[in-house]
Amino acid sequence: MATWESADEAWSALDAPWQAALEMAWDSYRHGGIAVGAVLTDGNRRIIGRGRNRRFGAVSPRGLLAHAEMEALDAVPADKVRARDSVLHTTLHPCPMCLGAIVVARVGRLCFGAFDPTWQGIERLPRLNDEVRRRWPEVSGPLTGPLGEWLAVLPCLNTDGALVRAMETAAPRRVALARAVTRRLEGTGSLPGSADQALEQVWDLLAEHGPGTG
Repeated sequence: MATWESADEAWSALDAPWQAALEMAWDSYRHGGIAVGAVLTDGNRRIIGRGRNRRFGAVSPRGLLAHAEMEALDAVPADKVRARDSVLHTTLHPCPMCLGAIVVARVGRLCFGAFDPTWQGIERLPRLNDEVRRRWPEVSGPLTGPLGEWLAVLPCLNTDGALVRAMETAAPRRVALARAVTRRLEGTGSLPGSADQALEQVWDLLAEHGPGTG
């Protein structure tokens, strides 16, 4: 597991799709939404789709369905072979709706930053039958260390809904961390303008939380 001494070092170690996904998540938070971001890349690792959660945005054409992954998946190639070359990076493990869309769209790989305890056990869906298993993407995640903690608590900052309730049961110390992060961010008077600046501002809180503390 990589160990980073600073926020700048951790940010620089991320590849472009992860940086873009974090920027989308932070953009969602700054606009009053749930901080989840996603990007879709093609077979050449070029970013072809971006999305952020717009559930509580001023303009939300999908309403309850306005999830980051759904927006990013608008760019998925129609051709099945090209779709299998696609990679979706998302800061939070997809919900059943988004995961279903990923499978139906035949996206080849899913990279996620943190587990969503709301849907604990959803990763067992490939056991249903051979067809689901055949279409299931290659999955990697979650991220570890302070970055992993950051992505786990980000979606808890602007909501007290189902995710926070599930987190209180599965990882109560992360809820406490989310509250500490919120106080730090809101105490400055103005939010950082970019995801890397926000990470820098709360890095010490994330590093103190430590791995495996729940």
